[in-house]
Amino acid sequence: MKKHTEKQRNRDTRRTYLQRKLGYKFYARDSRNSRNTREHLEQAINTKINHLIKEGLEAKTNTDRKVTLILPQVMNLSSNYNETMRYINAIRALSQNPKSRRYYRLASVRFDALREISSSAALLLTSELSRWDDSIRNNLTPQTQNWDPVIFEKFNSLGFFDLFRKAQVSPPKELNGSTVHFVKYIKGNHEDKDYRRLKFQLTEIIGKKITKWPLLHGGLDEAITNVCHHAYPSTLKMREKDRNWYLTGAFNDRTRELKIVFCDQGIGIPASLPTSKIWEKVLESIASVPSVNRRKHATLLKAAMEVSRTSTDKTDRGKGLPDMKEFIRQRGAGYLALMSGHGLYKLTVNEHGETHKTDTLSCPVEGTLIIWRVQL
Repeated sequence: MKKHTEKQRNRDTRRTYLQRKLGYKFYARDSRNSRNTREHLEQAINTKINHLIKEGLEAKTNTDRKVTLILPQVMNLSSNYNETMRYINAIRALSQNPKSRRYYRLASVRFDALREISSSAALLLTSELSRWDDSIRNNLTPQTQNWDPVIFEKFNSLGFFDLFRKAQVSPPKELNGSTVHFVKYIKGNHEDKDYRRLKFQLTEIIGKKITKWPLLHGGLDEAITNVCHHAYPSTLKMREKDRNWYLTGAFNDRTRELKIVFCDQGIGIPASLPTSKIWEKVLESIASVPSVNRRKHATLLKAAMEVSRTSTDKTDRGKGLPDMKEFIRQRGAGYLALMSGHGLYKLTVNEHGETHKTDTLSCPVEGTLIIWRVQL
């Protein structure tokens, strides 16, 4: 096997990041005729947004190419995945904050039609809007007068409105109770790894301690460690304040279902694997897979979830990504879903045992999303 130089690895990391941010076909299509990186970025994002609009993205544009996105009625990664990610990825692309009028720019995001949102979709949406708000110096002002009361309550409990430091938020006229309670999201980076208040908030909502929590603690530690070491490589041209991770939880009173959601906005696990210390083991693991499928993101995610770290790694960092599965296994019922790039890996545990599922996502997760769901 040919050994890549450090320069080549850095170049590959940068190329892969642009491919993920813009979409593979848009990157390949527009890079041929671009004169420079800025022109390429403008052309690729314009092409991507036009394509998303053709696929059903509800967006209004003005003569200055400022875009208003109108969120759909349902944002849920289980029941409405493609439409949900269409809006998440559009916000990512549009919030580049360019100065050129040839370039689509995000003007506003309307929540008025939104009636249902899952905790994972809410965290992804919050993370993208937080990034946009940071890029325009915290000048966003939410218009909540026409929001659905349940949606307002969920985002309020999520801590969504804490983003808007310079604005006062007015709740809808009537507020209705919801059976699903979100906890205030936590935002951190490679220097801020403290998520202890998540446990305190969940315990307060549930009314009792969560058994096997130390195992979930290990899984969260691994997710944050991955952010610090791989999700945002030093070669990535991204502002330091954008190299963040996000974490929240939700509890359903009626079904007694607990969900923990973690995400980052980095290059994604499939892109980070070639520069990681487990890459050789991953290659060994997928050696029996037909060559046409070896580079599929779902295949790489499954292999990464089954491969432990080598003995040369730090001993205080556990087994690696497999640590994430232990909380679900010890609880005996629930699932762990890992989505990154175009890949999905899902472990489901019930009274019949374990099942593993992999799938290819047509609409990519630009970064990494991890969901733990258990029944209490």
